[in-house]
Amino acid sequence: LMRCNSIIIMTDFKTVGIFGNFSIEKVVNIAEEIANILIASEISYRQYFSSIRHTERNEGIDDDELELAIVIGGDGTFMNVARQRAGCRSPLLGVNLGRRGFLTDVAVQEINQSINLVVSGNYSIETRTLLEATTTFHDNSIAVATALNDIVVHKTNYGRLLDFEIIVDGTFVTSLRADGVIVATPTGATAYALSAGGPVLHPDLPAIEMIPISPQTLTHRPIVFSDSSAIEIHMTNATSGNSSLVVDGDVREELNGTEKIVVRRSDLTVDFVRISGHTFYNALRQKLGWGV
Repeated sequence: LMRCNSIIIMTDFKTVGIFGNFSIEKVVNIAEEIANILIASEISYRQYFSSIRHTERNEGIDDDELELAIVIGGDGTFMNVARQRAGCRSPLLGVNLGRRGFLTDVAVQEINQSINLVVSGNYSIETRTLLEATTTFHDNSIAVATALNDIVVHKTNYGRLLDFEIIVDGTFVTSLRADGVIVATPTGATAYALSAGGPVLHPDLPAIEMIPISPQTLTHRPIVFSDSSAIEIHMTNATSGNSSLVVDGDVREELNGTEKIVVRRSDLTVDFVRISGHTFYNALRQKLGWGV
């Protein structure tokens, strides 16, 4: 993954990265349109291939040269680039080619106006937190994953429910039977967590939410913790191949039920570029249909 040394927000962009799946003709055409706008503003650009599951480092490019990252695609592609660029000095601007586009909020028909606003300094920065999931396996090996939206432990078949024990900051919280458990950032509160019955959280809240997926006992409800909390997830009846660890919608590990998974706030953050006039509440009205 791309990792940079520090975050330095720029107002006078000199080098911009354009990220997208360039095997798609529409992405290529939009990237060309953006490139022409940048050239007219005397800004150099570099192109990087990125799809939802493309996580390999783009070789031959000094990551620290980029002062802005423009991502063309849906929210899945945007999250992938956000994870790669976490800790970098270049904020991210998303051009939406997906469906809802809660993260990639620049519409295709608004590209010219939006890019010109950004390069002229008419934008704001939102800093978003990430989650880090540390999975310890039965042989004491460890895997670490970073998520912008959520970490999910989910059953992989249609039969048996999973049994969980949840421990927060060393204190036992609850045991439950469910299809799975979602641990989400405020950014991810409007994604899978919302569809599973979780609350909407303002992205500025220092919080982590946990939502059981289809719990057997209906009294098990979503709960919000401080973002300084460490959330341990233990499965007590899973069998090999019956569950998996999912990071931002991408299956990362098949689990056998003996693993210890600890989710906490990552030390890394990522910055979003927001066009002047954008608010979180505008997004709720436009993307979720509030007030319609």
